[in-house]
Amino acid sequence: MPDLDNDGRPDLVYVTGNVYPEVEALLAQYPHRGPRVIFRNVDGARFEQATLVSGAGPVTPHSSRGTAFGDVDNDGDVDILVFNMNEPPSLLRNDYAGPNRWLQLKLEGTTSNRAALGAVVRVTSSGRTQAQAVLSQASYYSHDDLRLHFGLGSAAAADTIEVRWPSGRVETLKDVRGGRVVTIKEGADSKR
Repeated sequence: MPDLDNDGRPDLVYVTGNVYPEVEALLAQYPHRGPRVIFRNVDGARFEQATLVSGAGPVTPHSSRGTAFGDVDNDGDVDILVFNMNEPPSLLRNDYAGPNRWLQLKLEGTTSNRAALGAVVRVTSSGRTQAQAVLSQASYYSHDDLRLHFGLGSAAAADTIEVRWPSGRVETLKDVRGGRVVTIKEGADSKR
């Protein structure tokens, strides 16, 4: 689940569409193409519909099957790549311009696998802790960016970053400035 507005709370995105276009002719309530749906996490307990305020890309109907998340244009917000049936994928660029800050982490395993698949990272900032794992697959036929993206809200830095590597090693970094991509190499004595 991506944090589309860098507030430190995961938002929800899902794509729709019927696999078989013939179904729509018989059952109109099951259209072949549908919108992408976006919900903004308001306070960690409630979500609000954000599809209509997210531009034309999400509301343009497609028969979509999977999504991949990552900062495609390296501007500090999570973009969405949507895979569609029988047509090219759609890139939904996120151009978030609000006050919230961010931090991306690129992990490099040495004892663990080079891509750090299976590593779990916990970032604490302004009293809130977020956790993410480095995964090789996240949605149907989709692969997210291996860099982990953390919204920091109004904080300029992460107070603590804890990395649990697949090898079992645990490393902790303190006071890591946001607004950038930080590479963490397993076993390196990192001062960030």
